[in-house]
Amino acid sequence: MIKKSFYLLVFTLSSAVYGQFGFERTMEIDAFKDGDIQTYAWAGGMDYCQFSNIDLNFDGVQDLFVFDRTCNKVLTFLQMGGVGEINFVYAPEYESDFPEDLHDWALLVDYNCDGKQDIFTYALGGARVFLNTGSAGTGNEFTLVNPLLRTTIYGSLTYMYLSSPDIPAIVDLDGDGDLDVLGFGVLGTAVEYHKNLSVETYGTCDSLVFETKNICWGRFREDAASNDVTLWDTLVYPCRDIDLGDEMPTHPIDHDDRHAGSSVLALDLDDSGVLDLVLGDISYNNLTMLLNSGTEVNSNSGMYLQDNAFPSESLPVDLPIFPAAYHLDINNDGIRDLIVAPNSKVGSENRLGVWLYLNEGTETLPHFIFQQKDFLQGEMIENGTSSLPVFFDHNGDGLLDLLVSSQGHYDALSGNQLCKIAYYENIGTATVPVYEFVTDDYQDLSTKGIGESLVFYPAFGDLDGDGDEDMILGEYEGYCYYLENTGGAGNPAIFNTFTTLLNSEGGLIFEGTYAYPNLVDLDRDGDQDLVIGRRTGKLQYFENTGVGTYNFEFVTSNLGNINVADPGTSQGHAVTQFIDLDGEYQLLVGCKRGFVYYFDDIEANMDGTFHLVDSIVDDILIGTYAAPAVANLNGDNRLELVLGNRRGGVALYESAPTSSIGLPSLNLTDQFSVYPNPAQNLVAVDLGTIAGSELATCSIVLYNVRGQLIKTIKPTTNLTEISLENWDKGTYIVQVISGENTFYQKLVIQ
Repeated sequence: MIKKSFYLLVFTLSSAVYGQFGFERTMEIDAFKDGDIQTYAWAGGMDYCQFSNIDLNFDGVQDLFVFDRTCNKVLTFLQMGGVGEINFVYAPEYESDFPEDLHDWALLVDYNCDGKQDIFTYALGGARVFLNTGSAGTGNEFTLVNPLLRTTIYGSLTYMYLSSPDIPAIVDLDGDGDLDVLGFGVLGTAVEYHKNLSVETYGTCDSLVFETKNICWGRFREDAASNDVTLWDTLVYPCRDIDLGDEMPTHPIDHDDRHAGSSVLALDLDDSGVLDLVLGDISYNNLTMLLNSGTEVNSNSGMYLQDNAFPSESLPVDLPIFPAAYHLDINNDGIRDLIVAPNSKVGSENRLGVWLYLNEGTETLPHFIFQQKDFLQGEMIENGTSSLPVFFDHNGDGLLDLLVSSQGHYDALSGNQLCKIAYYENIGTATVPVYEFVTDDYQDLSTKGIGESLVFYPAFGDLDGDGDEDMILGEYEGYCYYLENTGGAGNPAIFNTFTTLLNSEGGLIFEGTYAYPNLVDLDRDGDQDLVIGRRTGKLQYFENTGVGTYNFEFVTSNLGNINVADPGTSQGHAVTQFIDLDGEYQLLVGCKRGFVYYFDDIEANMDGTFHLVDSIVDDILIGTYAAPAVANLNGDNRLELVLGNRRGGVALYESAPTSSIGLPSLNLTDQFSVYPNPAQNLVAVDLGTIAGSELATCSIVLYNVRGQLIKTIKPTTNLTEISLENWDKGTYIVQVISGENTFYQKLVIQ
């Protein structure tokens, strides 16, 4: 018998679903832009974010919680700077501490006065609250304590209305120690004041007992069709003096002229002791400041002064569309600063969209001074909305460069989305990759008039036999385009012209909008075949039957019977990566829901069904519209995965050693067999005619392919049955140890 050795690397991961690849997140590859290192290069991007402070690691320092409503994603950053310093470190290990189902908006404030930030987040037509029950010993924990806030109005208890596009103010408005709520009402033109009666009722601030005291708080009205504000609006129902008493609600109102959306920030801007407002509007690019005329809280005072160019003492906000302001400490000096970001999920700035103003004044007499338009964003690989990474050796130096396309990024001149492909050159070595930003418009593709210049997705391969790699470019309209590389082998690529890609019969290659092409020698005949991921979640397959040039012959619109579409929307946006390991193809497919699927059993199975190994590889979910790009960047026998998502950035992962991926069945001896294989509920390990003396020294050990020990058995007979109930589907390694000999076979559980 032949002795075999096999290297298994054990990873400590929290994933409950054991994907065969064993990817884990890493930040170890450097990326530079304009000579500066991009500190958060692989954080995954930011589009339409909300910001709050929280002490994530219980060290007494206020860290940073970011909620990106683009795909309801939490981002967490640790503050490592001293007093007056900004030094955040991206810390994704805290992101899973927060509830998975946060959506639309999430603001962290301490409502029970225990010094820990709780979560107020949108619920259907209102808000729900999670109590921070974490500690230094247990870490961050949040418990749902109020599934839908209620308030008493006109003597009746009802649900507090807060809308999904709006951002409310959750703040101690009356200075009594508990948190009140300000938000635009159903009518959408006036602010409602929901007073918390916790202190009045219980003498403490730890409850959420609200009464709607005023539905025209501040005595102003925002126009239903614009962001114009009318001050002292006391002549028109429902904001007349006759309808308003001191902290008294008005009569019921109808729901006509609903205003589309507004953001509300309440803070003291003039050291008056009463709170002023900063408002954003869904259709406008500015913030409006309203100063409160009151001299004491609870006086039903009106706003007497407005500034439509806030903050006018610095650079006024100009951030299309729907800016929202957040009041939090950024530089660790105990005085809150200002961040402004777009609050609309469409049609707004998605690369220069986080404006930072540092407070050079005091907490109650702030002086906000503009710092930058891309706080955190500027230090990320960030290319707008829905990033699509691809590896390609552009300059022919043997190192894989990184291209990051997108659905589109905001174009300030036109106000539209425009797709450009960012190019990061690999300036490192074969063992130490380093990426440096070169241009945000690779080969000037956005100016060539290709389709609608949206959702470019390139694939590369030598299609004309001249030794350099040509480009197939998919686009939003659903067609593909051929761009010949005229640079020559070993030289930088040149793509000057394009033609619409046709099939072998001269027809257009089209099957609805969106095309995500992939060039791969799927039939192992020496040329590049074409696989196109589609919006439907399925894969088109065209066999290349050309000689010396491409000739794409249509085979199927349902390759491998793969469908990664969301059952609720029938949209999948399948982005494929075929990986050749030990002569066998493996397939990763990203999808709209943000998960990565893993398939095998591809070889010589073009007419069959590919085997689904895992539908959520390693529980990776950094945002919707997952787009994987896979390569071995440093020659270490481990694959790197760069994953795009809806937020426009990319995340970096490293796999287990590739020797444990796609391990073929090892028929090491006819005395050792595993059956049935694939198995479902039960599997038998047959040691054949092994002698009794040898059986006494024998062990059966089962691992997942990440090297994690699953089970050890001391067999008492030559046939051992193992129950597979509650085992995850996927591939496992069965190890038989007999004396000094060790043998392996692959086990697939379906």
